[in-house]
Amino acid sequence: MKQRLRFQALVLSVALGMAGFVFWQSAFSAANPSVVPSILIESVLYDGNALNDADEAVRLMNVGQTPVDVSGWRLSDGGAGVLLPPGLTLDAGEGLWLTGDAAAFRAQFGYEADLELNPWPGFANAGDEVLLLDAGDVPVDTLVYLAGDATRPGWSGPALEPYRVSGVFSAEGQILYRKRDQVTGAPTSDTDTASDWAQDRGDVINGRKVRYPGWTDGRFFKPTTFITDSILTVAVAPDNAYDTLVDLIRSAQTSIQLASLMLENIPFAQELAAAARRGVAVTILLEGGPPGGITDQERYGCGLIENAGGACWFMIADDVRHIHDRYRYMHAKYMIIDGTVAAVGSENFSPDSLPSDDKSDGTWGRRGIFLITAAPGVAAHLAAVFADDLDTAHIDLLRWSAGDPLYGEPPPGYIPTISSGGITYTVRYPSPVTFVDTHTFEMLQAPENALREVDGLLGLVGRAGAGDRLLIQQLSERPHWGITTSNAAADPNPRLEAYIAAARRGADVELMLDAFFDETASAVSNAATCNYVNSIARAERLSLQCELGNPTGLGIHNKMVLAQIDGRGYVHVGSINGTELSNKGNREMALQVQSDAAYAYLADLFSRDVTRSVFLPLSMGNFRGAVNRLLISEVVYDSPGPDEAEFVELVNPTAAAIDLTGYALGDAVLMTDFEDRRFFPPGTLIEANRPLVVTLSAVAFRAAFGVEPDLEIANSDPLVPDMLDDPAWGDPKAIFQLGNSGDEVVLWRGSEIIDVVPYGDGGYPGNVRCELLVAPARTLERFPYWDDTNDCPHDFRAWPYPSPGRLP
Repeated sequence: MKQRLRFQALVLSVALGMAGFVFWQSAFSAANPSVVPSILIESVLYDGNALNDADEAVRLMNVGQTPVDVSGWRLSDGGAGVLLPPGLTLDAGEGLWLTGDAAAFRAQFGYEADLELNPWPGFANAGDEVLLLDAGDVPVDTLVYLAGDATRPGWSGPALEPYRVSGVFSAEGQILYRKRDQVTGAPTSDTDTASDWAQDRGDVINGRKVRYPGWTDGRFFKPTTFITDSILTVAVAPDNAYDTLVDLIRSAQTSIQLASLMLENIPFAQELAAAARRGVAVTILLEGGPPGGITDQERYGCGLIENAGGACWFMIADDVRHIHDRYRYMHAKYMIIDGTVAAVGSENFSPDSLPSDDKSDGTWGRRGIFLITAAPGVAAHLAAVFADDLDTAHIDLLRWSAGDPLYGEPPPGYIPTISSGGITYTVRYPSPVTFVDTHTFEMLQAPENALREVDGLLGLVGRAGAGDRLLIQQLSERPHWGITTSNAAADPNPRLEAYIAAARRGADVELMLDAFFDETASAVSNAATCNYVNSIARAERLSLQCELGNPTGLGIHNKMVLAQIDGRGYVHVGSINGTELSNKGNREMALQVQSDAAYAYLADLFSRDVTRSVFLPLSMGNFRGAVNRLLISEVVYDSPGPDEAEFVELVNPTAAAIDLTGYALGDAVLMTDFEDRRFFPPGTLIEANRPLVVTLSAVAFRAAFGVEPDLEIANSDPLVPDMLDDPAWGDPKAIFQLGNSGDEVVLWRGSEIIDVVPYGDGGYPGNVRCELLVAPARTLERFPYWDDTNDCPHDFRAWPYPSPGRLP
């Protein structure tokens, strides 16, 4: 039986010179080559996260049908060996984690190793051999990785390499592990080659995988499935999801557990705090390092919950303390009420996804879906995942603390943003819809089981053929995986290729991908995906199409796949994007349901979203369509840090590209004001319904906002085009720089002023000026971006979130 003990093993030092190597060869060849060993090296951590790689570990597994006595067996790196203790037996199917430092292992993995062996052989980060020999010194199993000796008996072909994608998956901390059969969960056949291992680049589905310390060892290898009579509720964002989820919070009697990337919705946090005050156990688990970092808004919201008696936890990383990301991002979005009701969705708990405004005159937000059910098993599964992720045996968990500079109170005097929403999108789904039926639920999650062909999403899509239909509404579905400069042949996106394969089998396939966040110039943009998909559709005459959309104003944040196969409807909703990281490295959650009624409802939503990009307000009185000229859409005149990061954003609200030759931008109305005016470089184009950003200094702007400007004034970066000084205007030595106490931002077309934004002590005849911004507001943002009344307070909102290059 398996023993958990600290064992100071006998060490057998073997000098593997020529004589030793001959002995090794002889012993190996003496073994029956047709007999597959039942004890395998199943996992190896050779480049650990702990100081000096103290958490190095090897897992052995008995893949046979009977117990095996491994007393006196030896683990070696080819230069030294350590013996396993007497009386140690591995039962059939049992695994055994070996390490040289139990404390370091526990800190990184979050649970105990089975056996501590000292002194540990030590495995080189640059490459080595992991050798297992039986008590008679006969080789049992071998792994060779990186620069290890691939001629070792027991190994064939090139050495195994960790699966690496620059900026996504690193070799440090990566556990090499064997592929598992998708049906049985057992390791696949042992061929003594790299193809046995999950890092195998030759296998797109079962290979090209990563695993890091802290992940479960197979507990969630398969999706969990339930068939039950149940109620399924569908909530739609931004239409009704906020109110629906708040109603769930208000119904809670004993507990609320919530997992999300972020929690920046203050009214939502106030509801959670109110639940905590009435005695409900409120526990929140958030990502500690989201893109852009933890905001003061989130710190404030967590403070509300903590001060009411709830708990707000973060999954963190800290290189100095050797705390590494268990998952690249905690990206799941779900909530559990009283341990019985589950809500799984595509949306973060943010004001943009869940606006709290009065929807009677419309709203403005992100398109997304939540599925809610009290079906037995669904909430229990989520609770099991939540408990694993929030097991405080893991060192990457940190609770909100008022005095923590990063995970504590915001700065004194901070005023959160409460308002959200708008009026531009006409709400089509004012209330959630409920379906009562016998439903089949399938719980999918990353990183454990998002990529499987026998079940889950790929299994579902793989069944689609002639007469069937697939509808995909997605925030991001990349044309290929791997590095940005790769391609679909070398690094296919198996999700996208599955959709295309379904079309080739005769299914009707439609993809609607987000246009709001999309960086169209990127090789892995949604635009690139649509170009790839549509070119295949044209060449092969398939019923396959892809388009970009933004039906509700702030983008498609949905991760939804709808399928109608053999006349039955299926709905897949959750947090899983079409990126490699989302499927392999993040904590993600999705719910897949067989429901004809839910499919029909959401297929109708999809079709309505396809046919329009923006909906008109409910109230048409005094409504004006988009103006037919260039506009100033955003102004940050007092940027964080140095004012050199200030910027002006323009927008083209028309239906065609505009050539900016002859257009100019300045901060004075008259030449005699002796301020600056700058022309756009000849041939500069601004595409239809797209923004363009001009900053003072590209270097300062990039540091402040983390994105690239289109043009700059100060020539700080030779790769960013410069605006051209108008030598005939004002003082040639003046530079276009906005005043913090007030100014005018002026846009010319030739000699004609076509737009002015006055603020503070600035002014322009016939225009109403904006007051100076007051914290937390940091930007003047035209809202909606296509309207202009020459009334700055009407046309612009004082907004806390600068968004250069992104339209509201």
